Amino acid sequence: MTALTRNKQSGQAMLVLAAIITLLIIFAVGLFSYEINRLEICRSQLRSACEAAALAAAATLASQDNLDPTQGHTEAIQTALDSFQRNSVAGVPLASAIIAGNDQDSPGAENSSLFIEFLDPNNNNQPVSLGDPSGKLVRVTGAFGLKPSFGNFLGLPLVPLRTDSIGGVPDLDVVLCFDVSGSIDDQTPVTLIRRQWNGDAATGTIQYIVPPTSAGCPAGPRAQGRLYDIFGPAPTGTALQALAPQNLGEVSRSEHRWKLNFSEDASASRGLRGATNAGSPPGNYPGGRSTTGNSQTITDIVVNIDGRNVFGGISTADGYNFPDVATLIEAARGNLENQNVFTNSRANRGVPTTVLPRPGYQAKYIELAMKNCHPIYDAQIAASEFFTIMNTNTVGHFGIVCFSDNGGTGPGTTISNYNVDSNYSQAGQGRFPNPAIILNPSVGATNYDTIEATLPTLVATGGTNIGDVLSKAVDQLRNNSRNGSKKAIVLFTDGMPTVGNPLSSDPWTNARKAAQKAKQYGIPIYAIGLAQNPEIVPLETSILNDTNSNPANGGVCAIAGNGGKFFLVTDTRDLRKTFENIARQLVQLVHS
Repeated sequence: MTALTRNKQSGQAMLVLAAIITLLIIFAVGLFSYEINRLEICRSQLRSACEAAALAAAATLASQDNLDPTQGHTEAIQTALDSFQRNSVAGVPLASAIIAGNDQDSPGAENSSLFIEFLDPNNNNQPVSLGDPSGKLVRVTGAFGLKPSFGNFLGLPLVPLRTDSIGGVPDLDVVLCFDVSGSIDDQTPVTLIRRQWNGDAATGTIQYIVPPTSAGCPAGPRAQGRLYDIFGPAPTGTALQALAPQNLGEVSRSEHRWKLNFSEDASASRGLRGATNAGSPPGNYPGGRSTTGNSQTITDIVVNIDGRNVFGGISTADGYNFPDVATLIEAARGNLENQNVFTNSRANRGVPTTVLPRPGYQAKYIELAMKNCHPIYDAQIAASEFFTIMNTNTVGHFGIVCFSDNGGTGPGTTISNYNVDSNYSQAGQGRFPNPAIILNPSVGATNYDTIEATLPTLVATGGTNIGDVLSKAVDQLRNNSRNGSKKAIVLFTDGMPTVGNPLSSDPWTNARKAAQKAKQYGIPIYAIGLAQNPEIVPLETSILNDTNSNPANGGVCAIAGNGGKFFLVTDTRDLRKTFENIARQLVQLVHS
């Protein structure tokens, strides 16, 4: 073999070797590129799984019926994990994923984990501890141990993939229109009494007579039971209240099926007018005479603070004893506050000897009475829990406008009225709350605490001006909502419009025009119509419905449009779940 031949063969071998090396390099580069591409695909798959988990957790947090932030966060964590586990990365199911202790977890090959934390949107999305109610956003960090397909060939180690996602609902601004008109306590258990003096000044006693009712009265033969049953008012209810302002002259109102007589009514036929009134309210001793007058005459109304139609007594309430109706009467009048008034009012000649005067008796009676005023108390509790759910689970700002003859204009708005009746001015006048808590767009200014403190102070009085309150709610949302927020009005009422203006003197047209105003600004109305009697159901449905959008004869929810709904409630026990239902509807609104 010549040198030339040997060189030629050597050159050919080098070319083959170079070709082989080149092929190996190209193959290795191809494999590496494949791994890089696969890594990015897997990272994208992991990111999608995290996004799904974050959205699922946020939806759970926002829509659940939960007043406990810790439980709410715990349930959101479980929802996020369940959602994450339904996905896969690199064809590997994430079904065995676990909750990690931090956001730097590095699972083993083809293992996965999820770290979940809650953020405060009002503090630059800073993490907060589990159960902190300010944690309204959910951040999930997913981790997966990616094993390269050709790791052994290329010498590639296990790759820990991590990605995160934040979930939360958009800002939600809600104004509640809350009805405090006179009929909102018509289901309150009460006793009506004629308090009169019997005998001479030295040895006489006070009599507490429950007057008879008219034949056929559902309350029974005596004036004890629910206000509605005792008087049988028109479908719009009675303007007689169990607590001040009582409007006792309403007991003889012509629209009532069954009537009684207030001792101070202007008509001389009422029997006891001026006969028993040296004090306040009617019937105080001294100054009275022993006449019983008309058998159906009354001087007082009290709430049965034990919740029964016929008061059975409460032995002790924080040291205050209410053994009988006589004690309710004297406590309500303020005659048990000290020994001096106790004696001068002759309450010591009426209540049992076990009842001793002490400061705070009247306040304790009012406190217990307010908890037995229905349905207003039920509505207060339901509305309070509605705001708590929304405040716990959403990034919400809230307003409220209470209304009777008109809607409130500020936190201190009040209505002036006589404590007992205009025909008994000796009892004085009071100013009763009709507040509006105005929506505030400032960061973190939810108004939640203010509204929660306001709700328990509300009392019943006046008519029902739905048009005015809806118009004021629309103005709040137009002028005070946050940029980009979803907006909604929630209307709670137990009746139909009875007062007009400012949009129309006709009450119903007034309400419908306000609904048109809401539609103009894209604001839905969610209405709860509480029907305390069957007669009002068709009337409430006609004015509040979500099916007839005709501005001349439709319902306010339908006229306003934008997804608003009407909820008819015929049992006060359903108020809470109805408010909760609206909370879920609002969450759907912010997700749309």
